[in-house]
Amino acid sequence: MKAVTRIAAGAFSIAAIGGSLMLAPTAQAAATSCYGSAKSYSKPAGDRWYPANGTGRLTTTSNCADINIKPNQTTQIAVCFYPSSGGSQCQPSFKTAPAGQWTVVATDVRDGTRFIFDFAGTAAKSGVWAA
Repeated sequence: MKAVTRIAAGAFSIAAIGGSLMLAPTAQAAATSCYGSAKSYSKPAGDRWYPANGTGRLTTTSNCADINIKPNQTTQIAVCFYPSSGGSQCQPSFKTAPAGQWTVVATDVRDGTRFIFDFAGTAAKSGVWAA
């Protein structure tokens, strides 16, 4: 996950304990922070997009540097971006996101980027996402 490498320079904290130095990893805390901000989604059958095309956009935050998804059902998924200049641009191919596992769908995404998920089919889907 990119959030971990974003803080790579500060990935370890140093503490003096009993005259010796100890390194404590904080990368796991960054991953927890990103996934800890996850939001639920529920896409009804009959539409490929979440949120439904034209009904809203999701927005990336400073919690994660990537767009991540953890679906309840294995799914094929891509992201469509909506730049402030207008229009949209979708990823050219779908990624497989296994059920119950975090999958990075898009990497190095700027904070405040608007997007939607594009599922490869119209079956109902649910899970959580973090960005």
